[in-house]
Amino acid sequence: MAWVEFPFPECPACFRSWSSSRHRDCPAGGERLLEIDPDAAEVRCASCRSAWGVGSTRFFCACGRRFEATEVDAALREIIRVASLLTEMLVERARDLAEIRRAGEVSFLAWADGFARRLAGSLGALAGRVVGGLLRELDET
Repeated sequence: MAWVEFPFPECPACFRSWSSSRHRDCPAGGERLLEIDPDAAEVRCASCRSAWGVGSTRFFCACGRRFEATEVDAALREIIRVASLLTEMLVERARDLAEIRRAGEVSFLAWADGFARRLAGSLGALAGRVVGGLLRELDET
């Protein structure tokens, strides 16, 4: 389950849309944005945490038009599709960053091991063990 910003669909009257939606009359009094979970087709308010189905959402446009989700069904399906793609991209990027971090840690440990061995060869085994112990402590933190 991933929540991403819920865009305001194109108004059937004035044809305007926005990149975000706000929870009208939010009981928490917040000005937070609405988010959508594309997998569950649910919308939630970031302030009061109440959630509801996308299909039961009512929209209040700045032009004064109030419209139901059924009136913009195609737009909502497109929003869900794009939000789903965005979620997949974000999850993939998080995986890539974790892999880069893991590869960096492995590379650092290999470098540190080689450094400790070279130091032990030139300064003696005791100094190499001390440096190796320090590097292991750094690795565990």
